[in-house]
Amino acid sequence: MRKEIAPELYNYNKFPGPEFHLHGDKVETEGIAFSLVENIKDAFDVTAFNQRFSEVLTKFDYIVGDWSNEQLRLRGFYKDDRTEEKLEKISRLQDYLLEYCSYGCAYFVLENEAPKRASFDKKMRKKEEEQPSRKGKKPTQTKRKPNADKKNRRRQKDQHSQKEDKGQRHFVIRQK
Repeated sequence: MRKEIAPELYNYNKFPGPEFHLHGDKVETEGIAFSLVENIKDAFDVTAFNQRFSEVLTKFDYIVGDWSNEQLRLRGFYKDDRTEEKLEKISRLQDYLLEYCSYGCAYFVLENEAPKRASFDKKMRKKEEEQPSRKGKKPTQTKRKPNADKKNRRRQKDQHSQKEDKGQRHFVIRQK
């Protein structure tokens, strides 16, 4: 038996983001614009998209939303010419739909016209901090952890013992 949920509880974002509006095939809000590329089985619903959208998705070139069990799931994809991971490229969309989505589900594809990282994205912040600190300074050496030294010694010992073992057999060949 399915549990009834009040519509106001559908918003899963603790801090709701921007309010999107659909104008033709454009989905817009202040500073962010998407174009609706595909809308299979009228899958795009503005209220559900507003409830599920997170600023992290603005770094992707495409956003794919699919419906399963009356819930919207959003996933980001990059263009094919980017150097990101192969599984996150838009050319793998059909594989994603077959492997991870319900068979024959309703889905939509939004194209991000100006992808950019969110202000709170950790990867971007780390890169910005590294660049100014390196100007005019010598590179600092990283301290090695004592556990890392132990692991390296074990690896060397294992490799050394494997070299010795190659000449010896661990079994006896019987002669008839």
